[in-house]
Amino acid sequence: MTLWLKRIRLDKFFPIPKIYHLILFNHMAQSLPLENEIAGVFAKFPQLPDNVKEILVKISPFLCIVGLIFGGLGLLAVLGIGAGATAIGLAAFGSMGLYWVSMAILAAMVVLEGLAISPLMKRQKKGWDYMYYIFLLSLVSGVVNLAGIGSLFSNLISLAFSFLLGGWLLFQIREKYA
Repeated sequence: MTLWLKRIRLDKFFPIPKIYHLILFNHMAQSLPLENEIAGVFAKFPQLPDNVKEILVKISPFLCIVGLIFGGLGLLAVLGIGAGATAIGLAAFGSMGLYWVSMAILAAMVVLEGLAISPLMKRQKKGWDYMYYIFLLSLVSGVVNLAGIGSLFSNLISLAFSFLLGGWLLFQIREKYA
């Protein structure tokens, strides 16, 4: 699909926000937004053995498929059977605005997981890039959840855990993608 977009260059006719332009057209050797800074944090962490990294690389496309299925079902439940979405959103997030922001982030993550499956199976850098964008979106989602109703402490712990464990594992396998 990206080859088709590159040939026609729809961005000349329709303005594409910069982040989407980076995702669609920019899969060369240059670093992604905040990649070097985050990589520097995890460079000091202990390294996994090579066989464990291989296992993670082999199962990552299947984890994307699981995320795609559950995220898609969640979106269908909200949009399709979402008659009570207003009450659920208000109860869970304190406002409908935060609720719909979270649903938009979930939708973006589901799309990126779908795009990541094939490149991850082929061990292409583009697959890792999609996983990196999903990681960043999960952090944004965690920050949005901080503004919602709930325990600030548990939301902070969840955000820190997502960053530390998810980022560490993601940057452990980065070298395996060409």
